[in-house]
Amino acid sequence: MDVQVNKGCAIKVSCEDDCEDVSKTIATRSAGLRKLADFIPRAGRAYQATRNLDYGIAKHSNVSNLSPYIRHRLITEEEVLAAVLAKHSEKEAFKFVQEVFWRSYWKGSLEHRGMLWSEYQQNLPRNLENLSKDPRRWKMYQHAVAGQTDIEPFNVWVNELLTTGYVHNHARMWFASVWIFTLQLPWELGADFFLRNLLDGDAASNTLAWRWVAGLHTKDKTYLATASNIRKCSGERFADTCDFTLGLKMLATTAQPQQENLSSGALQITPIDWPKPLSCLLQPNAVAAVLLTEDDLSLKLPFQPSALAALSATPRSPIAPTKELVQQFTQAAIEDALLRMAEESSANVADHAMSEESIVLWAIEQKIEQLFHPYAPSGPTQLRLRNLAPKLAAKGIQLIPFMRDYDRMVWPHTNKGFFQMGKQIPSFLSVMELGQDPGADRTLNGF
Repeated sequence: MDVQVNKGCAIKVSCEDDCEDVSKTIATRSAGLRKLADFIPRAGRAYQATRNLDYGIAKHSNVSNLSPYIRHRLITEEEVLAAVLAKHSEKEAFKFVQEVFWRSYWKGSLEHRGMLWSEYQQNLPRNLENLSKDPRRWKMYQHAVAGQTDIEPFNVWVNELLTTGYVHNHARMWFASVWIFTLQLPWELGADFFLRNLLDGDAASNTLAWRWVAGLHTKDKTYLATASNIRKCSGERFADTCDFTLGLKMLATTAQPQQENLSSGALQITPIDWPKPLSCLLQPNAVAAVLLTEDDLSLKLPFQPSALAALSATPRSPIAPTKELVQQFTQAAIEDALLRMAEESSANVADHAMSEESIVLWAIEQKIEQLFHPYAPSGPTQLRLRNLAPKLAAKGIQLIPFMRDYDRMVWPHTNKGFFQMGKQIPSFLSVMELGQDPGADRTLNGF
């Protein structure tokens, strides 16, 4: 199967007889492009009308199912926007376009809170220990993560998460609300449970969305799951059973903002330490190489490196292992990137992902002086790279980030609420030369 994405052009797909089933979550760029091509016809008004409906496991054709691919940038936000807006007008696709920028908003928002992720991670073992000292709540936690509560829809979502690595976005909000306000469990442990079990688990969108439900991201703004909303947006799955039998009568009827457990320093808005342009960083005649990470796997090399390697998949939690299903997807995505780079580049490409220690030995063997990597936003990979940098520096090797233009464009507008950033979406699209002609009237002023 050949798939091409070009700005302003439709995706062209030709499928041979051996084309793999696009319903499967296969961790390759080509599979992500096929899913994108399959979704494009539904990305307009059909998406707007049905995007909040959760039909259940293996019945999510009303949404894009692209999040695992965008999470690892097997396909990029700009590619997705270009493909959708080549088929639909901005007015028709504005809800889907908005959802793409929600992901960008979360990424930039966490980046503006430079200490939040690391402090949240440092606190997790203590959060778990404190909970274990309360027998009633500890038992509730154990039942919750096993999908054995008295709330049947919650158990269904847990089962889908553990089985497939995916839960519909609306169900994620219900899940978080039930976890926090009905089961009265710490948001921190719920966010951690999601992160290590979701194929698209992302430090920014996951952590800050849980904080938003808890009334911590936007001060005093909480999200309360209700029986009527769950029934309305769950198709016919729960239609034949009464609220009492389903356990929906147990749902909390109020949602008081949770107590903030992070320090003022972790919540402080901080300036982003922008990497310098690559042209200012490349040293003449230096042996330069590229290090890929799971955060960015569809890189167009900005220069011709002498060698290229990839960092192995990063553990997502300090208190429990990442789900094997998630590990396998991430590792396969990294392997796919290495295979593609070996085909597309004349660089000496490593044949497998490596640990930090192996990266240092590889860099020494390749006589590398500058090792460039795509900027890793706040999250597990960023912390790992911070630990790798001094190990390389001790061997005379610089570890240097460079940033995509898309992130450099959007993130400065993410230090307040989403809808403040949303006002800039028409300008973003214009800069990317997507959608309407730059001089035409814009149709997204409602953002």
